[in-house]
Amino acid sequence: MLVEPEDLTSAEVLAIVAEHWDAKARHCGFVPRGAGAQHWVVSGRHLPRWFVTADDVSAPGRLDELQDTYAAARALAGDGLVTVVPTVAPGGGGAGENVGGGGAGENVGGGGAGENVGGGGVGVVDGRWLLTVTPYVEGEWGPGDYADDAQRALVARALGALHAAPPPARIRSWEPGPPSRADLERVLETVDGPRWTSGPFGESVRIALQDNAPELRSLLRRYDVLAAAAVRHRGDWVPTHGQPHTANVLWGEAGPLLVDWESLRVAPRERDLRAVLRDADGAEPLSAYVAMGGSLDLDADRVELFDLEWWLGETAAYAVQFHAPHTGDTDEVRFHREFLEEVVPSTGGR
Repeated sequence: MLVEPEDLTSAEVLAIVAEHWDAKARHCGFVPRGAGAQHWVVSGRHLPRWFVTADDVSAPGRLDELQDTYAAARALAGDGLVTVVPTVAPGGGGAGENVGGGGAGENVGGGGAGENVGGGGVGVVDGRWLLTVTPYVEGEWGPGDYADDAQRALVARALGALHAAPPPARIRSWEPGPPSRADLERVLETVDGPRWTSGPFGESVRIALQDNAPELRSLLRRYDVLAAAAVRHRGDWVPTHGQPHTANVLWGEAGPLLVDWESLRVAPRERDLRAVLRDADGAEPLSAYVAMGGSLDLDADRVELFDLEWWLGETAAYAVQFHAPHTGDTDEVRFHREFLEEVVPSTGGR
């Protein structure tokens, strides 16, 4: 997100990190990037030490879900999957001197700011936020599309290793949605009603949804058909990252690292591969995937399924956000523009 939350400031994040992870933490700066979670970098006296993520866990079941998911990602890293950037346990699980490796260090955990949760050390809850910490890693983020087949092949290798790995104990299974479907269907029932006066962007979003409501309902029906077919083949499912687009790839000296593991699920492999193999110019990315243990068999219907899931999920998120009270802050300006310029125009092409 681009706007730091009022109920979780940099000073509060620094205090929580110093108490539960690293007594030598001295500075904290908000990082305006991404959508959904909040991020900060925490430094020592001179150099960055930690990357902090705060997820809103106020929705029922969200805390349990993230505890399981982050624990499963850490288990994959512990089993040798080197492209996973896992969370570091609060307390004794990596605090203090051993900053880079996520191993044991001096125990700085204790009571006070935040509550240590997650059995096995997943993170700290403060109000509506779950704070998790990963070691700070130097590298470059890759916004936009993958640059070429060489880049796609490196990420495809990482996904091949992930898909060949045994599912860890706490990993959850993908469940057909799409995300926030019930909320989307509820909002669609209101688009023919009164103006949306919930905020500066409510009415323009209502009109766009009203114009596209028949197509949206048709796409939801198509999604159901595709999802039912995928569920009948659960035996083919593998551990998947869920969102291996360029914004979740950190390019370091040793190659790509996959970050933001909140969507980790056992699911059809196409859930990941649609984002990486699409638009490849040649066979190099698929060959790299197969060389690391991935399957050569890709199902076009499942690719379509997860294309629809992403697009319908984005539509639902924007519809719910702008149907509710909003103020038009920097993040909302960005989301409104993305909804009108990217999400809505793609409806007619599906």
